[in-house]
Amino acid sequence: MAMHKATRQYLAIYAEPESRQLQNFPEINFDHVLVIPCFRETTAFAERLHQTLLAQQKILVIVVINQPSGYADPLNENLLEYFHQMDAVWQNTNMLLCRAAPSPSCWLVVDRFTEGRCIDQKQGVGLARKIGCDLAVQLIEKGICKSNWVYTSDADTHLPQNYFTPFAASESSSAAVFATNHIAENSTSPSVLAATQLYESALDYYVRGLTWAGSPYGFPTIGSAMAIHSRTYCQARGFPKRSGGEDFYLLNKLAKLGRIEKVDSVRVEIAARLSDRVPFGTGPAVGKILSLNNPADFTYYAPEVFTALKSWLERVPHIWTALQSGADPLHGLRAEVVTTLEESGIDTLWKHLLQQVHSPSKCEIAAHHWFDAFHTLKFIRRLQETRFPAVPLVESLRTAEFMQDKFL
Repeated sequence: MAMHKATRQYLAIYAEPESRQLQNFPEINFDHVLVIPCFRETTAFAERLHQTLLAQQKILVIVVINQPSGYADPLNENLLEYFHQMDAVWQNTNMLLCRAAPSPSCWLVVDRFTEGRCIDQKQGVGLARKIGCDLAVQLIEKGICKSNWVYTSDADTHLPQNYFTPFAASESSSAAVFATNHIAENSTSPSVLAATQLYESALDYYVRGLTWAGSPYGFPTIGSAMAIHSRTYCQARGFPKRSGGEDFYLLNKLAKLGRIEKVDSVRVEIAARLSDRVPFGTGPAVGKILSLNNPADFTYYAPEVFTALKSWLERVPHIWTALQSGADPLHGLRAEVVTTLEESGIDTLWKHLLQQVHSPSKCEIAAHHWFDAFHTLKFIRRLQETRFPAVPLVESLRTAEFMQDKFL
């Protein structure tokens, strides 16, 4: 089958250099490909995979060991040495393919941490994921990996036995996100587990709030529990080179290219642990919760911001009629909603719709593309700053309409 134009262009122009160094890659076939970035990780995740998924199926795991320049951690050296002790199958510059004996699976290990190969601190985990996924796409196009889906995870995850079980997807599906929950490992303290599970509740609360409000972006954005179709990955030009939030920004793009499948039948368990690997996200949030005298004092978005969001999104299907008649599409909305949208630059959306869009259905699509996951987050944060201050999360979990049983 001929390579898709977007895939061909991406691999030729935008993919990382490693993906163009696979010309003499051995003719070994794999059922699936999994990408795991590693920074300051032990060998525990690899040993865990050896005993489970890699022993059952023919999997290629791409591990990108990375760190910023000027940083040195013996864990990275130890991890690379762990793989070097395996049977080497192929090697080229900073890449090593080794066999996960006695299973049919293999590891493709990328060294992006030794001097001269480090990753810029500002690009961090985003670039590490991009390197791994770019390699995965190239190997899919070479026919090495059978599935068109690139799975991404992290070293702190425990992947279930049904992880690679086919999920419901159509030609229009661009990505899949799996259910998650945090668990304790031997070194996890009760306080860290409790704080992590509280923040996990916050993330679930946010997604449920978006879904209830009618947002097409009501899905979790956790890089350790997702799979991406190789074609749409290339259309979105891969993971952004960011030290955090790379999963959020890529899924935001992918949602405009196709459906994001929520796969509740696959549940990825994530080890609860303190982490400063990224500047924001679960690690820093858990640290913030632990710094409170009482975790119950942790505050989050008030339910009212989602009610405000719902009122705006319910207006979207009627924008076309309003613009065609010369009416104000925001007429009748509460003042704080109108103000927040105006401050978001919604006038640029009106101009675009009037000049470039010629049907009600395309108008609705264009509006949701403009008011995307990023604009939605900014809208919610702005309402929190100006109208609905953050409230204790435990209170919102109990009182928010979208957290009641009928919405579960």
